Amino acid sequence: MFATLLTGMIVLLMMAGMVLLVLYPYLLMHVVKSDADEDIEYVTSVMDREYLEDIYERTKEIYFSLPEEERADPYSDEFCDHFVDLVHEEEFKKARDVVCKCRQVQGYREMGFCFFDNENDRMVFVIDGDSNEYAYLPGQWVSKQNGSINSPDTIKKIMKSKWRMGLNYAGLSGLSMTDYREITDRQGNPIGVAYTDVNIADFFRKMGAFTGAYLFLMMVVIVVMITYLSEFLRKRIVQPIGRLSDTAQAYAKRDKTAPDETHSYFSELDIYTGDEIEDLWVSLAAMEEDINDTMRRIREMTSAQERMNTELGIASQIQADMLPGRFPPFPERDDFELYAMMTPAREVGGDFYDFFLVDDDHIALVIADVSDKGVPAALFMMTARTLIKTKALMKSSPAEILSYANGELCEGNEASLFVTVWMAVIELSTGRGVASNAGHMHPAFMRNGGEYALVEYDHDLPLGLISETTFRQHEFRLEPGDRFFVYTDGVTDVADPEDRQLGSEGMLESLNRSCSASSEETLKRLMDDIRAFSEGVHQPDDITMLGFIYRGMGGEH
Repeated sequence: MFATLLTGMIVLLMMAGMVLLVLYPYLLMHVVKSDADEDIEYVTSVMDREYLEDIYERTKEIYFSLPEEERADPYSDEFCDHFVDLVHEEEFKKARDVVCKCRQVQGYREMGFCFFDNENDRMVFVIDGDSNEYAYLPGQWVSKQNGSINSPDTIKKIMKSKWRMGLNYAGLSGLSMTDYREITDRQGNPIGVAYTDVNIADFFRKMGAFTGAYLFLMMVVIVVMITYLSEFLRKRIVQPIGRLSDTAQAYAKRDKTAPDETHSYFSELDIYTGDEIEDLWVSLAAMEEDINDTMRRIREMTSAQERMNTELGIASQIQADMLPGRFPPFPERDDFELYAMMTPAREVGGDFYDFFLVDDDHIALVIADVSDKGVPAALFMMTARTLIKTKALMKSSPAEILSYANGELCEGNEASLFVTVWMAVIELSTGRGVASNAGHMHPAFMRNGGEYALVEYDHDLPLGLISETTFRQHEFRLEPGDRFFVYTDGVTDVADPEDRQLGSEGMLESLNRSCSASSEETLKRLMDDIRAFSEGVHQPDDITMLGFIYRGMGGEH
């Protein structure tokens, strides 16, 4: 408590000194101006006021009666002759002696009486208390144009102010501060101003003396404060923080691989400073306990995660093994060509494709997309694939196959999953085909020598929603060289960094750049285009594609 009070008192003292250092120039200026005003008041009090009013009146009368051509040169003999009689008057000499003595005693550079010719921005002298060789005659003037006088507005502000003075520069006297005070006649009417030029070197000398004394005092205070606070800080702050730092380094170098971290580092310290450092020690000790507890939980979670990753890897491999992965799948057949690929968004996906020969003359093609991702979707996918293939090998129609699979999937579907399916069975000898679409994407079809375009028609509901759903099918005919491409929505929904989707247009544009390529080359080029389009963006959905080219009997196309 004592240290806090002492420190507060020293800080307040320094702040007060700084405020005084800032205010001192204004205070000193106020004193200088007050002294100048009192000196002017004294000079006017000991002068003959009747003569002062008279000399003002006669100087103004002569000055303003002269033509401007003659007033233009205040140092010409012709101009000075008009005022020389005033200088030789005994009363003028007495009045000027008073001004000169006051100037010499107080150390002013200049002191005197004048009035202003506002029309020409001139200060016209009446009585100048400067030394004889440099004194101005009555009527002689200096102009605002040469910068040696202040403007009338500035002079008015100086006379009204308690501390403000004018800053002037003259070639002979150098830089000075000028104070002005209004002169009035005995009736209180203004007739001119009195001025005093204070040597600015004296002002700065006083400023320097005060600043030096202030700095010396502050140095003494600072030395005392540093000496005391350094010892205080060493005992109350530096040593405790050093112990905390050493302990923190030892804690950081501990064996982090140890399965059971039981050693306590911070709790063994005894830091009782009664301030924030003690609070820091208590917090670090509590943090150490939390970290040790968290590390134990992390080790348990990591072990569980490793087991899960292993299981997911096995599941991913099982899923990949379930889908046809050998291409060409039927190397002995030359009446068609196909290629398929799936890129899951997670370790295991919900998309699948399938193709198989129902008999020597019929091939079944399937592509599907489960509504979810991950392990639940993968299990649902495998069930749907098994049901579809089992029914298809019985030589059922696509509509019958989808109807059977839908009924089985609706039973016990507590997770409310569903799967969109496109399926076709093609007679290879004739090119005739039958297809059904359970809520899946529109296939893209290309006639030999043409371009890919979407084949759009009404869909039926996906499998797994309503058990009584009736599925339709439609027939189509392939000619040698015809192609079609089926896919999941992961192809068209992929987005670029600006969140613009590839869409059907982008997909068809990529396909049409590979009209004459093989199915494998077509799909790989499309996948390259998808990766380039979505570079830097996480794949949001599984991407599955299947391409089919009908060659016909003989396979010449």
